[in-house]
Amino acid sequence: MKALVYHGPRNLSVEERPDPPLGPHDVRLAVKACGICGSELHAILEAQERRRPGIVMGHEFAGEVIEVGPQVAACRVGDRVAVQPLTHCGRCDLCRGGRPNACPNRTLYGMTWGMPGGYAERAVVTEDRCFPIPPPTPLPSRERMPASGRAGEGGAADGSPTLPLPLPEREGGQEAVPYELAILGEPLAVALHALGRGPATPAGAVAVVGAGTVGLLTLVALSTLKPERVFAADKVAWKLGLAKGLGAITLLAGRDDVRAAVRDATGGKGVDWAIEAVGIQETVGLALDLTRPAGHLTCIGNAEPHIGISLHAIVQGERTLMGSYGYTDDDFRRGLELVAQGLVPPSLIAERRVTLDSAPADLVALATGEWSCIKAVLVP
Repeated sequence: MKALVYHGPRNLSVEERPDPPLGPHDVRLAVKACGICGSELHAILEAQERRRPGIVMGHEFAGEVIEVGPQVAACRVGDRVAVQPLTHCGRCDLCRGGRPNACPNRTLYGMTWGMPGGYAERAVVTEDRCFPIPPPTPLPSRERMPASGRAGEGGAADGSPTLPLPLPEREGGQEAVPYELAILGEPLAVALHALGRGPATPAGAVAVVGAGTVGLLTLVALSTLKPERVFAADKVAWKLGLAKGLGAITLLAGRDDVRAAVRDATGGKGVDWAIEAVGIQETVGLALDLTRPAGHLTCIGNAEPHIGISLHAIVQGERTLMGSYGYTDDDFRRGLELVAQGLVPPSLIAERRVTLDSAPADLVALATGEWSCIKAVLVP
């Protein structure tokens, strides 16, 4: 089979690789779509301990079951599934306590050595990591979102609308959620898990710092909680156009005084809850500054390993600082449900698809910013 192999920064190649062997509890998928995650793009720019040369990346993938092991009971050939790529030991205190995403023995398809991911024509995963893609259960129609692709390659630069992706038909004429949308269940699960790490009571005013994939999907997830007001801050205007379509009050960092605007809008208090979705010094500091005394700050972003933060603001203001990593099976299942309900606008996906043959150049273009979009999708 053809697979995209990572050999180090800016060094990717399409190679013929043998199909992974099928164990008794394993499922073989024909990969239909794989989202390109920002964490993978970081590895394309600089070496990471977590991603060794020789791996096949891709942890946001979905496909059709084409073969099952002899002891598989939950999947059948022909099933349409999304892969929950996080695995855990099931034996440690954290797993037994309902926190498998924090398991010290966790692994991830597409990142852990020996567990190739979705940047390939086919993939093998254990049956318990395969989640059925639910059929469409659309809510009342939503206003179309601005295009997310770059001019000339997937949406006009002026923000003209992107037509929703068509719903393909299965055998027998039954409608189905497109695989390209189903892969958004994974980053949406990240956002849903973060909401579970927030305040115990619904917040009145919320700020989301960062309007990339996870930040925008956090706005989608927040819509299910119905807070009184939601602010979104980012440095990129067209991303905030998408955030505005999701109901946020948008603030353009570098043009607007984000801190002053939020203070003015909240009577000088700040927001009850800030959610940081970038993971660098500047944005974590901004999110903390936006949080009122006795408020809550949830950090999803994970870009920089070490940052400085105001201990005085946390201690003297009795602010709660909470980290959020990954998701649980319930979060993943809920993410797929929200996708099936039509809450995720198709315009978050770049109109231009990445193929295995174009991937070596396309992924470098995405990593360097030559190609800008919210979510690029590889279709093997």
